[in-house]
Amino acid sequence: MSKESKSIFQPSLRNKFLIEIIGTFILVYAIASAATVYSDSGQLGVIGIGLVHALVLTAIVYAIGYRSGAQVNPAVTIGLLVAKKITGKEAVVYIIAQIIGAVIAASVVYSIFGSEMSASVTLPAQDNVIRSLILETVMTFTLVYVVLATTTSKNFKIVPLAGLAIGFTLGLNVIFGGAITGGSLNPARSFGPALIMFDFNYHWIYWVAPIIGGLIAAGVYKVVHTKEEQEEEKLPPK
Repeated sequence: MSKESKSIFQPSLRNKFLIEIIGTFILVYAIASAATVYSDSGQLGVIGIGLVHALVLTAIVYAIGYRSGAQVNPAVTIGLLVAKKITGKEAVVYIIAQIIGAVIAASVVYSIFGSEMSASVTLPAQDNVIRSLILETVMTFTLVYVVLATTTSKNFKIVPLAGLAIGFTLGLNVIFGGAITGGSLNPARSFGPALIMFDFNYHWIYWVAPIIGGLIAAGVYKVVHTKEEQEEEKLPPK
């Protein structure tokens, strides 16, 4: 297929920008609302919060993944950039869209719950910076690696299950680590509520750790899967 005919079927970068805003809005709206409700009533519990993360991200991947990639997370975008799956221009556009979507979502949640939304601001438990930094890095590594491993291979027929794999990787990490770090794994998810509540205590953790985790995941993916991808390039398209 020629480049000209391919471009007809690929959404423009502007459309991807808008779709990423929508996807990130849905993600942060659901997560921030769930965190606020849990804090206010205690009804959801840690497992319930984890399931909200898992189900909403799974839904987003299936809803918009074929259009924008459903990255909805700067750490994922940076991982894809380092793995050479997207261009630098695309990465910048995606990250801006993700931040916009997160801020809009946090604004909507604040308009509903008011100051109670402060419960959705991610903070390390007992001010334990080192433990939170390490855990957020490891958790984001697992998420970004799963994204790369399930969505970027040309011939590996795991794509129909990618949404479930990605969503439940996020959900399980939140169940295991949310009580310690707040369970972010996503700088945009943390930035939206932090900006609206103007609470940037320890906020740097939720940029530094996920980005490091995404970079490590991309590096590991390239080392482990480079030969596999080279072999795939030799195969005829399916």
